[in-house]
Parts: sequence; C-alpha cells; structure tokens
Amino acid sequence: MTIRIQFTKTFIAMAAALLLTVHAGAQSTLSQNQDGFNGETMDGFMNMDPDKDSTVIERTVSKDYYQFVINTNTGLPDVVQPDTVHHSFHNAHLTEGYFGTYSHLGNMGSPRLSRLYFEREQPKDFIFDAPYDFWIKDAPDFLFTDAKSPHVSIDYYKGGNKRTGEERIKGYFAANFSRKSGIGFDMDYQLGRGRYTNQSTSMFDARVYTYYRGDIYQMYVSANRDNIKVAENGGIQDPRYVRTPEAMAEGRKQYAPEDIPFRMYFNWNNLKRTQGIFNQELSIHKTTHRTDSIGDTVYTFSRVVELGKAAHTLEVGQLQRRYIYYMIPDGFYGKRFLKNDSIDVMKNFYVTNTVSLSLLEGATKWSFAGLSAFARYEFRNFAMPDTITGQGEYMRRYSEGDFSVGAHLEKAQGDNLTFSGDIETVLLGASLGDISLSGEMELKYPVFGRDASIGAFADMSTKEAPFYYGSMHSTYAWWDGDFKKVFRTHFGGYIDLDMTGTRFQLDVENVANYVYLKNNGGAYVNADGVTQPTYSITAAQHNGSIQILSATLQQNFKLGPLHWDNHITYQLSGDKKIIPLPDMNIFSDLYFKFVYYKRLHMEVGANALYFTRYAAPGYCPAVGSFHLQNDACVQQVGGYPLLSGYVNCMLRGVRFYVMYYHFNDGLMSNRDSFIVPGYPANPGMVNFGLSWTFYD
Repeated sequence: MTIRIQFTKTFIAMAAALLLTVHAGAQSTLSQNQDGFNGETMDGFMNMDPDKDSTVIERTVSKDYYQFVINTNTGLPDVVQPDTVHHSFHNAHLTEGYFGTYSHLGNMGSPRLSRLYFEREQPKDFIFDAPYDFWIKDAPDFLFTDAKSPHVSIDYYKGGNKRTGEERIKGYFAANFSRKSGIGFDMDYQLGRGRYTNQSTSMFDARVYTYYRGDIYQMYVSANRDNIKVAENGGIQDPRYVRTPEAMAEGRKQYAPEDIPFRMYFNWNNLKRTQGIFNQELSIHKTTHRTDSIGDTVYTFSRVVELGKAAHTLEVGQLQRRYIYYMIPDGFYGKRFLKNDSIDVMKNFYVTNTVSLSLLEGATKWSFAGLSAFARYEFRNFAMPDTITGQGEYMRRYSEGDFSVGAHLEKAQGDNLTFSGDIETVLLGASLGDISLSGEMELKYPVFGRDASIGAFADMSTKEAPFYYGSMHSTYAWWDGDFKKVFRTHFGGYIDLDMTGTRFQLDVENVANYVYLKNNGGAYVNADGVTQPTYSITAAQHNGSIQILSATLQQNFKLGPLHWDNHITYQLSGDKKIIPLPDMNIFSDLYFKFVYYKRLHMEVGANALYFTRYAAPGYCPAVGSFHLQNDACVQQVGGYPLLSGYVNCMLRGVRFYVMYYHFNDGLMSNRDSFIVPGYPANPGMVNFGLSWTFYD
C-alpha cells in the first residue's frame, strides 16, 4: 500500500510539472500574439512549437524532377511537362476527356471515339486497342523520371457506390542511384463495375524502367504489361427506359439503372499487351582549348563540346485481343463463320530496330537547328483464325517487314521562332512507297507584356491500310480486301493570345481512298417491338476524296474571381455518310477561382457538354471497334446537355476534388442522354479524386 501511495504522489507531481511547463510555454506564445494567431507567419494556427535544438541539422528534401520520353525516330529524350496542373483536375479521370470531346459506352474505361475528327489518331495495324487510348500507353509514350529525391505519386478516383461504382488508382515511384542513373515503377489499376448491367471494365498496367545517363554513353530500358477485360452488353434493349421511363410498365415502376435490360450477357473483350523498349546513345564531342595570361602566368582552359549523338532503339511488342462469348441473342449477328468453341483471337508481334545520327542544335555556329537522320527496319507477325475446307480450323500466321529511312529537323531554342519538320519513306517491304511529310512552326511575340503566338502546320502521307482493315477472320466478322493506299493532305494554323484568353485554330484535310468499317447487316424487331440493328461488320474503301473542315475557338473570360472558359468546335464533313461528324461540339465551364486563407486554392463551379445531333458511329462487340451504322437502322444521338458541378482544390501541392457528374439526369423534359447509339451516358453520381506526391 505504501509503495502504491508513493507512486501515485510521484505521478501527480510529474503531471503537475508538465502542465506548468506547457502553461508557461503557452503564455510565452500568447504574449507575442494575444489571440494566438499571427497572419502569414502562423498560417492562422496557434504556434506552440518548442525552440529548435541547435545541435539538430535540418535536411532539405529537393522536390525538383523532370520527365521525358524517348523519341523513336531520333533516339533522343524529349522533355515533357509533368501532370501537376490544378485547373480542371476534376476532369482528369473522365473517359470523355478534359473537354468532353469523346463519345464512349458510358462506363469509365469503356471504348471511346473522339467526335472531333482532328483529335483522332491515325489507325495502326493492331486496330483493337485504339478505343482504349484513354488508358493504354504505347512504348514510345513511357515516361522516364529524373528525380533529385526519391518520390511517390499516387492518384485515386472513386465514383458511385460499392456495388455499381467505379474506382481507379495509379501512381509511380522514381528514385536515382546517382546523378547519372535511376529506376522507376508505374502502376495503373482501374475497375468500373458499371451503373448499367453487364458493363464492367477491368484494366491493369504495370511498368518498370531504369536508365543510365553518362557523359559519353546513355541507356534507357523500359518494359510493361497491360491486361484489359471489358464486359459487352450490346446496347440497351429499349431506349424508352432512358428517354421516357414513365411510359414503361404503364408508369407504375421506376427503373434503377442496374435493372434496365440490355441486349447481351456473358460476353467479353480481353486485350493483353506486353511491350519493351531499349535505347542506347553515344555522344559525339570535341575538346576545345583556350589560353589566357595574367601577368607572367599563362593559363590553359579546356571545354568539352557535345556535337551530336548516335543512337540505337529497339522496340518489341506482343499484342493480343480475344472475344469471349457464351450467350448471343437471336438476330444480333448476321452470320457465324466459326464453330461455337472456336478461339476468337487476334495477335500481333513486332520488332523494330532504329539507328540514328543527330547533330545537336547550337553545337556549332552553323547548327541553328538540330538535324537527325534515321533508318528503321520493322518486322511484323500477325495471327488469326482460318479454315481449310474439310480439315477444320487453325491459326494462320502472316509475316511482313519494312525498311524505311527518314530525317527530322527541329529548332527548339530561342524565345521567338521555333519549327520542326519530318520525312519518312519506305524503301523496301510490304509497305513499299509509303511516305509521310510533316512540318510546323510557331512565332511568339509579347503583346502588352503578355505572350502571343501564331503557328502553322501541314502534313501529307500516302500509306497502306492497317493490316486488320485489310483482312480479319473471326467468329462473327470475316473479310479480306485489297485496298489502295490512303492519301491524306492536312494543313492549318492557329493564333493564341494570352492577353484576351483566346485561341483559334483552323484545320483542313483532304483524304482520298478512305478506309473504314461499316455494318452490312439489316435490322430486326425484338420482343419489345423495338427495331434493333443486326451486326455484319466489314471493311470498305471510299473511291474518291472527302474534305473535312474544323474551326475551334477557345475563349476564356475573367471578371475578378469569376471565370468562364469555352471550347467550341465547328466541323464540316464533305461526306457525312462516310465520315459522320457533329456540326457543333461545345464545352463550357463557369467557376469561381480563389485562394482561401492564402494556402487552399479552390475552383467552385459547373460545366456543360453539348453536341448537335448526328448519325454517330455505332459499336460492335465482335470487332471491338466503332463502325458506320447500317441504313436499315440508323439512330441519331446528341442534342442533350450533360451538366456537372464540382469543387476542385489544391493545398500544398495536393490536388483533390468532389464532383456531381450529370446532375441534370432526369430533371429535364429532354432525357435523350445517348452518346453512342444504344448506349446512354452514366446516370448522375458523386465522384471524388485525389493526387498526392510524397518526397523522401
């Protein structure tokens, strides 16, 4: 008992001493500022930190880093701007893009196609991964990070609830062994459970890289693995479930999105991609000597001048797409070409070797621009199902190769005039005669102390059609074509005025022998009495020329904290049956922008997306691509405003937002929210996003 009483007294004494010490420290602090707040120096919080120990040395962590990609033509690294912008961060995870220019099937990560013609990439041989450009990364697009301090960047996004919502987490780790070498790891995982039935998407990407950047020799290595699995529902069974839900079941039932019936179940598209890139460079330099004397002493100074680089780039890839089907509704596809248990798979393996020699800009007094020459050999192998009469099915392989040469000219230094130009032609191989030329220039000049730019660009190409446009064999799509080369001529220009927040761009293109996918199937009436398309997809070529005109105006207004940003595009297609485009695509963003208590940067507002009605391309699960609709069942989409409200914040470099996506869902008389024929936009839901970078 004595020991317990003595321990209690000792504990009370220690606690009292501690309280007196804290009270004295608080009085000392309050004596400097009676209310405990001291504006800028105290950030609005009571400063009760103890005095710093003079024996402790604080370590400053550098947050400096930059990112670059490897140019596969020149073999040289090109610096890119890191993604740290606060403005419009709330749109970063939307499949429709920052300005809402992409049409997609509704769910996050679902196949998409830009409504703006000049925003579309030219198709490649493996056409099946193009609809997933929101997520996939080709080997030349891989970002290397050179960081002075190890750091980890994490992005997290969540929309909707646990049962039908969507989530995405991505990030990277970057660290340097020394000033010359570093390693990194990237990861991107996306899961869209789907607000509508059988609409889920699952995507995983992982990449590792390392590099060495010596004074004479440099080396970059990167490898990645992608896995994409997308459920296919074939589109809605009856559009009235979205357009006039009160008309269904005589208005006695309100349909939840997951209860709306769709046309197809137990069907998936699966893409697997493995890629790697190896680049090595050898610096070409000379040493200059200069002598100088101070009094009787003579000094000799030496300086190493890098004149150019010789580079070699090896790129390897294995791409595979598989269509998995278990239940096909009657009338959905026009014809079956393979058996039920067939492996419906397409493969593409490629190896590309490129060697280049570059003269660096500014290396000598004559090198006013950088000049590179390169030679490339690309080997390609394709595989897909085929049949032999009476002998069943087998995987048929096709092999081809091309040898091409080209050059690149670029002036990137200087405050006013910059320009670049490229030329490449195939001298030997399957694509003999292919040629591409492109060039662009930009002139910057300050106007009333603000930047003003004027630029022009042009490109011309003659190319073979992509391999899988020329030939494709599968269970529900089968074609072989002998197409002429596609000839394109594209030119345009822009003016950018920072003073007025104005950017205007004009694009004009003429395309001859255009190759596209179309639906030759008819139509049928389902059990609900709705006319639906039957899919019989094939590739076709337009014999003639088509002209496309596009004018885009970006106009931003500002009045104090009130901002109004607008992105308006007008398009004109010379043949709307072959290249259908909406006449107008409008994205408008109205928001207040301010800083709360000198640290919290905020944007509070709402944006609106609208495009005019047009016969948009449809989507077919059997080929996993977009195509022209058939004449027997043409559905138009558009004319519907999609509105979203948001609060977008940044605090000490951490970006985060809360958004209510599609808040006008069901609130208007116009409920025709279809973006792709048969596929409505996601209903309204709350989205949250976060981006945080940690430095060691």
